[in-house]
Amino acid sequence: MLLLASLSLVLGACGVQPSVEGAAPHPVEPTTVPQPAAEVEPELRYMKNGKFWDIIDRSLEASGGSTGRQAVELEEILAAMPPEQIASFNATFVSKNLELYTWELWGAAYVLVGGCLDDCFEYFRNWVVGQGSDYHQAVKRDPQVLADGRLRSDVEIGDAESLAYTGADAYLRSSGGRELYEDYPESPSTIAGEEPWGTAWDEEEVENLYPGLTPLPAD
Repeated sequence: MLLLASLSLVLGACGVQPSVEGAAPHPVEPTTVPQPAAEVEPELRYMKNGKFWDIIDRSLEASGGSTGRQAVELEEILAAMPPEQIASFNATFVSKNLELYTWELWGAAYVLVGGCLDDCFEYFRNWVVGQGSDYHQAVKRDPQVLADGRLRSDVEIGDAESLAYTGADAYLRSSGGRELYEDYPESPSTIAGEEPWGTAWDEEEVENLYPGLTPLPAD
């Protein structure tokens, strides 16, 4: 009995609990494995109007009057910016494009081009955005402004398709190969999915609504 007590004292001093028959086992605390933090999508922010239109104006000035060249210049300007700012520019470009999604402006485009389907009208709106803030606002207020001759041929409308791609292309370059719409899946698109605002027109009578507009020469 004296020997058992001495053994218990030695084991206790060593931090070892003696086994007692019939006693419940001491619970073992589970090991907590740290979990990787959930990946958070970056927040999409719209670019301030002043900065956005400054970028558009710089690309327009460098274009020499060529819409295709403007797209090249715009991508170069954007590619030098951080990816998150490019995403902001792209979202703002889309918002300015969709501000023009009206039956009234579509009718003007229809007359100028001699027929204009939805993809043609999308590129047409790109071209208007690419002309800068003042022109964008003037055309939005009154599409008859398009009679000023700034739009010289329907080729420019086709070239304006690439203006909407400059954000995604520049983002790919600036981010080292990441896709804009993967990093920012909520980014909007210039492809409008609903009916335009305003009152629809009849194709047979739409020319009467725009007496100051004449069809553009086809190159």
